[in-house]
Amino acid sequence: MEKGLLEAEKKHLLLMLKEAKGEELKNVEVAFTKKYAYDAVSFEGNNHITLEEVDTLISAKTLINRSEREQKEVLNHVRAYDYVKKAVANKQVITEEFLKDLHQMIVQDIMNGGYYRQVNVQLLGSTHQPPDHLKVYDRMKKFMVNLQEFKGDAVELACYAHLSISKIHPFVDGNGRLARLVLNFVLLQHDYLPISISKANQKAYFHALDTFKEEKDMKPMVELVSGLLLNRYNEVNQALAK
Repeated sequence: MEKGLLEAEKKHLLLMLKEAKGEELKNVEVAFTKKYAYDAVSFEGNNHITLEEVDTLISAKTLINRSEREQKEVLNHVRAYDYVKKAVANKQVITEEFLKDLHQMIVQDIMNGGYYRQVNVQLLGSTHQPPDHLKVYDRMKKFMVNLQEFKGDAVELACYAHLSISKIHPFVDGNGRLARLVLNFVLLQHDYLPISISKANQKAYFHALDTFKEEKDMKPMVELVSGLLLNRYNEVNQALAK
């Protein structure tokens, strides 16, 4: 039922886009970029920047009351999202080098990015721990093969890519932000709107991650993403209808 509603909203938006003015579309995209950057850096609770401060930071490029790291995380994510959109426009496909480049962009001037981890990591509060660092290279190569052979619709493919990166945890830090960017990369590849996963969705999100890691079941994540997509289409359609 939800899949049918989503496709109906997607078709409705295509009709709305034919009538929409360039300025209206720009405003919708700018608003999403700010919210997406805010949700991305605040999701795990280490960055306390506000949505209003994100707005100011994107315009002024600096804030006097926030740490250098907090500001870099926001600006890096804005640049990474822009990179994703350009990559989709240029018909880029997911490769290991693409993921490394995207990761390097996320953590630029914060840590050494773009290299698979050489140490083991422990995730606090998670029932499943990432594989030994010696297995990361093989797991990523297997992931690339599985991605090419995946049988399912676009939303399922986006969720699979996201969940697989989260499970492998190929980098020391920034894996969640990377995985959510890749989710949107796949959605945009298939002409869907991008989505933002906020702290309000955190409980359902981590449940979906754990379910996949423990049971290889994507259903909770597919349901979460489908619901967020439906909400996003409703929001954009309403914004353009004003």
